Amino acid sequence: MSSEASQKPQTTAPPVDRRWQMIASVLILLAALGLWGASRMKWATILVAPDLGPARVFTVNGSDWSPWLTPVGIAMAAAVVAQFALRGWALRIVAILVALGGVLAVIPAISLLTEGENNLYIVKMVDVPARAVIDGIPTESTPGYLVIASAVCAILGAVAMARTARQGGMSSKYSSPAARRDDLERQIFDERERAAASGEPTAPAANERLLWDSLDEGIDPTEDEEPRS
Repeated sequence: MSSEASQKPQTTAPPVDRRWQMIASVLILLAALGLWGASRMKWATILVAPDLGPARVFTVNGSDWSPWLTPVGIAMAAAVVAQFALRGWALRIVAILVALGGVLAVIPAISLLTEGENNLYIVKMVDVPARAVIDGIPTESTPGYLVIASAVCAILGAVAMARTARQGGMSSKYSSPAARRDDLERQIFDERERAAASGEPTAPAANERLLWDSLDEGIDPTEDEEPRS
């Protein structure tokens, strides 16, 4: 048996499961959209008593209550793009960051739903006069539940993203020319080995696509390799 035939086949990462990529993309994008929508919604209304002047009403939006909702949503959308280029520990780190973003986003939602009208911290986040007398802070519960649902989507999406961390990377058309050439040479060599084992006189290229890719890379798939010492 020739030295080429005795070589062990090179192990490669399993192909990407597009189903899990799609699930992760949909869930994380829903989370990002939910956080962005919650940042635009009205979370509370600050009622100022008319003791020192006319009665006034201040609207508190989600971006006032929690300024990092929009940045976290943008970061999650960027993570969806990154998952198509990263693998291994890099993708796992991105998935962990997405999950942490979902957990952090829940904090203001819990504050909204639990403290409600007793949360005077939000008075400092809007343009309320320092000497104003607060008559009440009625709150809205819908944005809080929306943020919690978005956080759940983010965590589930991060789990789905982490499942693809050990799978194959980007398509070969995005690889460097040298990497593509090595891959084509390996495929042609494997085809010749299979042809030799089956007793065929020649080892044709695996398919027409492989033939044209080989010619594009300057490789003649019909030319036998020189004997190795």
